[in-house]
Amino acid sequence: MSKLPKNFEKILLGVGGVAALGFAAMGFMKSNAVAADFAREVPTSGGKEIEVPEAPATSKAVSSLTSNRDIDKVEANGRPVDTFVGIPLFADKNNANVPVDPLSTKMKPVHDPIPNRWWIETGADMTFANSPDRDDDGDGFTNKEEWEAKTSPVDKASIPALINKLAYTKDESTMWYVQFGLESSGKWAPRFVGLTPDKKTKLQNRVSAVEMLSPGDTFFKEGVFANRFKFTGLEEREVTSEKTKLTQKVKFALYEELKANKKGEKYESQAGLPDAELEAKAYY
Repeated sequence: MSKLPKNFEKILLGVGGVAALGFAAMGFMKSNAVAADFAREVPTSGGKEIEVPEAPATSKAVSSLTSNRDIDKVEANGRPVDTFVGIPLFADKNNANVPVDPLSTKMKPVHDPIPNRWWIETGADMTFANSPDRDDDGDGFTNKEEWEAKTSPVDKASIPALINKLAYTKDESTMWYVQFGLESSGKWAPRFVGLTPDKKTKLQNRVSAVEMLSPGDTFFKEGVFANRFKFTGLEEREVTSEKTKLTQKVKFALYEELKANKKGEKYESQAGLPDAELEAKAYY
């Protein structure tokens, strides 16, 4: 049997109620203190709309951006110059304290023959000793080349004709001649001789007697000048020797070029041509 008083539960409920009222009172007092700490009067203009004191200044600032302005100008060597943006000035080489106007009619071109005005108007940098040889826009052409071609030195898309970059260096050609070799019943077995451009290496090739060519056949099958020529036929002509002044009938083998850049070009090989005369009859 419980020894607690019968009214114990009622006592607990009463104590809890008093505590709750105490906490509520403390919260109310605290909220009033916060409101007092942050009290601020908000000005109003009619109704309940909040008025921003800086609004008039903002509208003035916005309107000022659209107003017209006159930029003052000054005279420089008889030429009006905007004082707002100005122009690039340089110092006199004999006196660093004396500014020089590159657009002055009295001033000689800094990088002759390119006019100073071209540098200023295009925006190219003329302040280097080698400015004409520099490439301001990185398009592969120097400032001087751009000036000569009347293109923009500061725009990669504006370039001179690419052919301007081509320059002749040297011509290297292989000297060659197809010797007559053998012939029989309209067929031909030629022999190729040649010399590299440095004239240090001899080139040789041949068609064997077993594989003699018929008109229309291509040669040589492999090696030097493989499939380079087409045999077109044989013919006989009268030839007068420069040494003996004698005239005799001589056979010639006729063939033509198959290489793309020379296709269709005609050649001939003379039977019995002395080796000493090969160079005079050679092709390149």
